[in-house]
Amino acid sequence: MIKLNVGASPIWSQDGWHTLDHKEREQSKTSVKGDAANIPLDDDSCSTVFTSHMFEHIPHVKLEEILLEFNRVLAKDGIVRILTPDLKKVAKAYIEEDDDFFSEAKLEDESLRTDLGFGGMFMNFIVSPGQDTALYDRGLNKFIAGYAHLYSYDFNMLKILLERTGFCCVEQKGFCDSELKDYQEPLHVKGMKKKWENFNQDFYKKNNLVHCYDSVEGKYNINFKVTGFDRDPLTSLIIEAKKKETIDKNTYQSLNDSPLNYNKYAWSLMKDKDFLEKHNKMMSSVNSNGK
Repeated sequence: MIKLNVGASPIWSQDGWHTLDHKEREQSKTSVKGDAANIPLDDDSCSTVFTSHMFEHIPHVKLEEILLEFNRVLAKDGIVRILTPDLKKVAKAYIEEDDDFFSEAKLEDESLRTDLGFGGMFMNFIVSPGQDTALYDRGLNKFIAGYAHLYSYDFNMLKILLERTGFCCVEQKGFCDSELKDYQEPLHVKGMKKKWENFNQDFYKKNNLVHCYDSVEGKYNINFKVTGFDRDPLTSLIIEAKKKETIDKNTYQSLNDSPLNYNKYAWSLMKDKDFLEKHNKMMSSVNSNGK
C-alpha cells in the first residue's frame, strides 16, 4: 500500500513515501508533479494520505473535490492526516489582542506581516501573497497579484466536509500525536535531530543553512532537504480521519450546489458574454501552448 504526502514541496522526502506536488521537482516512481484533485494513483491504493499546510492554498470551492480524491485513493479504514492554520486559535488571539501569541507565530512564520497591527496579522493567516493562485481584474485584462493563502478553517468546518466526503472518526490531534508511527516524527532538516525547530533566519544562520528569496529569479534558494511530518505547533490545526466508505463523485451533492450556499455566485461570471469570450480565448491559448 502507498503512503502519500500531497503538497510535499520539492525539498521533502521520506523513505517509504510517495509525494505529489504542483511545484517542480525531480520526477521519479515515487515523486510526481500533479494536481491534488486528480491524483495519478489507482482506487484504494493508499494506506494513508498526509497533507500539511496545503488546504489554505486551495480555493474553498474546490476543497470537496480534493477530499473526494483523497477518499478515492485511500483504502477502506485508511487514515488522512491534515495540518492547516487553525482559524479558531488565530481568531481568539486576534480578539484578545494576544501579543505573545503573534510574537511566537512570527517565529514560526517570518513572512507574517506586522505593519497593520493585530488585524493584519490575523488576515495574513487567511489571505497571503504567493504564486499559487493568480488574481486578474474582471475583464481579464490586468494581473493584480499572486496569492498563497486563500481561506482558513476551524475543526468543525473540516469535520463537516470530511464526513460528507466519506470519512469518519474525525479527531483533532496534538502535535505528533498519532497511532501511526510515521506521524510521531516532526518535520526537520535531514541529517539533524528529529525534533521540531522554527524554520526562520536565526535557525538557518545557526546551522549554516540557506533559505532566501531571489527577487531577480522569483524563487527561493535552498541548500537543504527536509523530512518528517507535523510543523508549526502553535498555529496548526491537526486532524486525523478514517475512510468509512467510497463516495461516487458523479452522484455526490456538493455544498457548493446548495441553495443555502452563496458559493454558487462564484460561477456567475461564466454567464457574462464578454467575460466568457475572453476566458475561452485564454484557455485556448493555454491548451495550445501545452501541447
